Amino acid sequence: MISSNKHKSTTLPLGAALLGCTLLLGGCADDGDNGTVGATGAAGAAGEDGITNYIPLGLKRIATAPIGAEFTGIFLNTDGALFLNIQHPSDSNTAMDSSGKIFDKGTIGVITGKDFNNLGDVPAADMPISASDKEVVLTAVGQYKVLAQQADALADGNNMGDILATDGTTLIKNSNDPDFNAAVPDGSGGYYLYSNWEDRPGSMSRINISSDYSAVTAEGMLDFSSVDGTWVNCFGTLSPWGTPLSAEELYFDNTADWFDSSHSYFSNAEAIAEYKGYPLDRSGNWGNPYDYGYIVEIGINGTVATADESNVQVNKLETLGRFSHENAVVMPDRRTVFLSDDGTGVVFFKFVADVADDMSAGTLYAAKITQANGVSDPAEATLGIQWIELAHGTEASLETAIAEYDGTFSDAKYITDQQVNDWAEAKTGTDIDGDGNVGTTTFTDNRPAFLESRKAAVALGATGEFRKMEGVNINFGLANSWWNTGAADGAQAYMYMAMSSFDKTMSDDLGDIQLDGTHGKCGVVYRMKLAKNANGLVDVNAMVPAIVGGPYYGDRTVNQCNINNISNPDNLVILDDGRVLIGEDTGKHENNVVWLFEDPAL
Repeated sequence: MISSNKHKSTTLPLGAALLGCTLLLGGCADDGDNGTVGATGAAGAAGEDGITNYIPLGLKRIATAPIGAEFTGIFLNTDGALFLNIQHPSDSNTAMDSSGKIFDKGTIGVITGKDFNNLGDVPAADMPISASDKEVVLTAVGQYKVLAQQADALADGNNMGDILATDGTTLIKNSNDPDFNAAVPDGSGGYYLYSNWEDRPGSMSRINISSDYSAVTAEGMLDFSSVDGTWVNCFGTLSPWGTPLSAEELYFDNTADWFDSSHSYFSNAEAIAEYKGYPLDRSGNWGNPYDYGYIVEIGINGTVATADESNVQVNKLETLGRFSHENAVVMPDRRTVFLSDDGTGVVFFKFVADVADDMSAGTLYAAKITQANGVSDPAEATLGIQWIELAHGTEASLETAIAEYDGTFSDAKYITDQQVNDWAEAKTGTDIDGDGNVGTTTFTDNRPAFLESRKAAVALGATGEFRKMEGVNINFGLANSWWNTGAADGAQAYMYMAMSSFDKTMSDDLGDIQLDGTHGKCGVVYRMKLAKNANGLVDVNAMVPAIVGGPYYGDRTVNQCNINNISNPDNLVILDDGRVLIGEDTGKHENNVVWLFEDPAL
C-alpha cells in the first residue's frame, strides 16, 4: 500500500492573529526588510522502484508452463476439457509431475476435472518458486493429463512429431513443436484430436481419445503430399462445419528470398526441396513458393472423422490469401472470416465467401487503420478500421495461376514488386510509386491480391504496420446466439486479438499506427465488437485495447515483463461466459502462463 502525508494549513481568526502578534513581538509594528534567500537544498534520495506485484483488474493466472516452453494449442472442447500443449520445453528438465511425467520434450495434453464451459469463480495460481515446480505444468484448477509426447510410438509405425518426405518413408526430422489442437467427435462417444507440428515442413498428428480421456490411441501423422506439404503449421480454429483450419505461418516477407541462398531463412526453402526430393545442390526443380502460406482445411468431403487417418483429405484455401497466417476464425454468418498475420509490418485481413460454408470463392479485404487522434498510450488508443477491398478470387483460378510458378531454382519464378505495383496502379488508376506513370498490368486476373497479399494490401492503401499479430478468436456459441437473435439489444459478442508486441512498426513515428512503445515488448490484447454491416454480414469497426502487458524492465536478466501481467500474448480462447483465456509465447517470463481474463469493460 502506498500512503501519502497530507499537510493542513489552519487559518486563525482575526482576534487570535492579533493576540499572536502581541505575545510574540510585543505589538504589531511595521514589517522589517525581507531576509536574504537561503541556499538551495540538496537533492533528495532517489525513490524506490515502483510496485511490481500489481495484477490488472480481471486477470488471474490459471496455469504455468515448464522452463523453456510456451503454451500452444489452447482448445476448449464441447465437454469443457481444455487442451493445452507444451512446445519446445528445455531438454534439461528432470522434475516429474504427480503422474510421473517429465516435460523435456514437446507434449500434447489436456486439463481435466474442471468444466471450463462452466468454470465459475476460480482461485489464481501463484508463480512457481521451487526449481522442481518450474519444470512441470501447474494448474489452478483441474489436473493436467499428458496425452502424447514427442517421439512416442504411433500405430502407423512412425513416431509422434515425425516429418516425412513425400515418399512417406524418408524421415526429415522429429519435431518438438506441437501447436494447434482441434477435437472432433469420432462417432463413438470419443474424439479425434488433430494437433499441428509447427515445423519446416510442417505436419499434423491425430490421436483417438475416449470420452473420459482414460484411453488414448496414438494413430499417426497425416499425409500432406497431396497439397505439396505444409509449412510451419501454427495456431488455428475449428470451422462451424467441423473441420480444423490449420494456419501456415509463412516467414518470407519477400518471395525473392526463396531463391536467395544467402538469406537467413533459405534453409527453410531447402527443407521443402528435401521434402519433395529435389536436389539440394539447386541443380534441378525447386519448391514453388506459392504452394505455401495458406489456411489448410483438414478433413474435407466428410473425412475428418474417418476411421483411418491416412484417408483424411486436406485442402489449401488459397482464396483466404497468402501471408504469415496465425489463424483464421469463421463468423456466425458462415461467410466472413477474420485472419491474423504474424510478423513485423503486417496486415489484418478479412475474407467474405460468396456462399456460406464454402470458401472456394470470395473477396479478400485488408484493414486501413485510423488511430484515435492525439492518443498514443496503448491502453487508450482505439484503432478504427476501414476495410479496403483487394479482389475477388476463386480457388480454381488461383491454383491455375500458382502452377505457372513451378520450375527450377535457376528459373526463380515469382511475382515482382514492380508487378504488384503495376497491378495496383492499373486497378486504382493512380500513380502509387510516384514515378509519373500509371502502370499497366500483364495479369488478366487478380493473383497479386491472393499470392502477394501483404504487398498488394499496402499498395492499395491498407495498413501494414502491425507487429507480431497472433491469435484472433470468438466464442462461436455467444457470437452465433447474438447473430441469430438479430435484435440490436440482443446479447453482444466480441472478438479478441493478441498482439504479441507493439513496438517497432507500431511505435515508430511513421504511418497510421504510432503508439508509445515503452512497454511494447510485452504486448496487448484488443477487443472488437461484432456488428452487422450494410451488406448484412458480420463485421468489426474498431480495435479497442482490453489489456496491455508490462511494465517492461529491460535491465532484468529474467522476467523482463511484469510477472503479474501478460507478456507476449499468443493463443486466445473465449469461454462460454465471455471470459478470455490468454496463452503466452514469451521469453520475458521465466515460466509462460495461461491467464483467465474477465474484461472489466464488459
